[in-house]
Amino acid sequence: MLVDAEDFLGAAKDLLKTGRWSKVCFDAQQAAEIALKAALNSYGLERRSHSVTALLEELISLGEDLKHLRDVARILDLYYIPTRYADVFPSGPASSYFTRVQAEEAVKFAEAILKEARRIVGRREVEE
Repeated sequence: MLVDAEDFLGAAKDLLKTGRWSKVCFDAQQAAEIALKAALNSYGLERRSHSVTALLEELISLGEDLKHLRDVARILDLYYIPTRYADVFPSGPASSYFTRVQAEEAVKFAEAILKEARRIVGRREVEE
């Protein structure tokens, strides 16, 4: 699963170079979501949620020290639906509602979550 998260993060970084801000934000959200699912998987848990916040909170409830990522998760959750659907906004394409600043921040946030997910998965593998 971490490989898939890394792939989404790589896609987000590639898209950042092309100025496709909404797609960067979506791929960053996906990278974070899948990374957290991988971390939960290391506990033997499989989750279907698309909420980065909900997945993060479950890891926190398991004793993982991830409270510092709560705001990051909430921001990334904002990019799950509006980045993909043309009818979310009153006019114009969804892509026109996202900025370089948001895209760069989304990548940074996804990187932070992936870093923690790698740590959790690696530690859990050693424990087993």
